[in-house]
Amino acid sequence: MGVVHTYSVGCNGFGLSLLAIVKTLLQEQQYKMERTNEIHSFNESNEKNDGGGDDVGNTIDFTPESIELIRNRLQYSGKSNYKFTFDTTKKIEEAAVLMPLCVVDGKPSVLFTIRSLNLKTHTGEVSFPGGKKESTDSSLESTALRETCEEIGIPTSQIDVLGKDSTLPNKDRTIKVHPFIGIIKHPIDIKKVNFNKDEVYGVFSVTLKDLLNKDKRRLERFRDSKIKYPVFATPKEIGLEIWGLTAFILESA
Repeated sequence: MGVVHTYSVGCNGFGLSLLAIVKTLLQEQQYKMERTNEIHSFNESNEKNDGGGDDVGNTIDFTPESIELIRNRLQYSGKSNYKFTFDTTKKIEEAAVLMPLCVVDGKPSVLFTIRSLNLKTHTGEVSFPGGKKESTDSSLESTALRETCEEIGIPTSQIDVLGKDSTLPNKDRTIKVHPFIGIIKHPIDIKKVNFNKDEVYGVFSVTLKDLLNKDKRRLERFRDSKIKYPVFATPKEIGLEIWGLTAFILESA
């Protein structure tokens, strides 16, 4: 049996994930909107204004204020309820991925890639742009940004990195994967994303509203695992599911 060591991650299970942060922002913005509507309604007609919107998924926007809130909250983390082991009989490598926040068709979203069918591993699966750290990378953040530019053609100058999420292992527990969260500074037209066809089969986005929709995600136990893993739905035209490490990074514990 190989020698292993324990590696703890994040807080609240899988870390202070983006969805947990966004959910809090939604609640705050919804409260502000409801208060504003109440005041307007009282001042104008003294009648209830139900335009506050029960669909809180539409109330968030990537304003400078909300971006800074996400940036600030990504700085906090705590002890994890889960522990992952790494096989120290093998070389433990470092890798980084970027979760690209973006605006698509006016809606706050997350950008995903579909891995090329020509790759050796995880072909055709949903992922974030990323890869192993190279000797020329000054940092893991640089790795994530370089890979993003190489895979989907978005230069570093167009990405504002907001922070880093909890480190996670790959399937074989031989790579420490460091997820970074960044926002693309300009709206995205999915059809015009200039992705690298050698590495990427296609790109698509999912709105924050859909990622937070409990009806569009589930927990599932894979193989002989003792814990259940998150699985997210994608738009019908994509026909895939978000699972594995990518779903781990997304999931709110």
